[in-house]
Amino acid sequence: MRFIKLLCVPALVAAMLGVTAAAALAASPYPINMTLREHKTIEYDPGISDLLPCFTATGDLTEVYNGQAHILAAGIDPQGNFVGPLHYEATVEESVLFVPLDQSLPTCTGHATIHLRNIEFGVPLDSPNVGFTNTVVLRGTDGSQIRWHEDAHLLLKATGMVLFVDHVRCSVK
Repeated sequence: MRFIKLLCVPALVAAMLGVTAAAALAASPYPINMTLREHKTIEYDPGISDLLPCFTATGDLTEVYNGQAHILAAGIDPQGNFVGPLHYEATVEESVLFVPLDQSLPTCTGHATIHLRNIEFGVPLDSPNVGFTNTVVLRGTDGSQIRWHEDAHLLLKATGMVLFVDHVRCSVK
């Protein structure tokens, strides 16, 4: 779950700092139509201990990522939050460097990709179908390899939750 947080925050910050927006037709339920882009953005997180569920070492994490998000919204409130109905999709790819504090453990480098669909932050879900996929592949300096993949889907009806699937696979070699 650490990667989900790390990969989503930059797109939200970009939305608040200024992006290109195009107004759609006034009759559309989505007059806000925004595309957000990040290129070679660097994030450094020292002392991370929850990198992946199958890898529990404390260390420093450096990510260099490219991402693109597309948001359709009914509006923006006075606090700068998107107003529903809302549709959000994002894809982020990043290079990862993890240097453990315990020098007996290998330094890991690799790649991560995440795709989010209708994940909304700070507002209620307006979509009956939300989900994300996240894939991480890391190689250690000792030849070890960590592969982690998560695929989650949530289907909602007005009467409540109908289906929730969260499939996680993790292997360490």
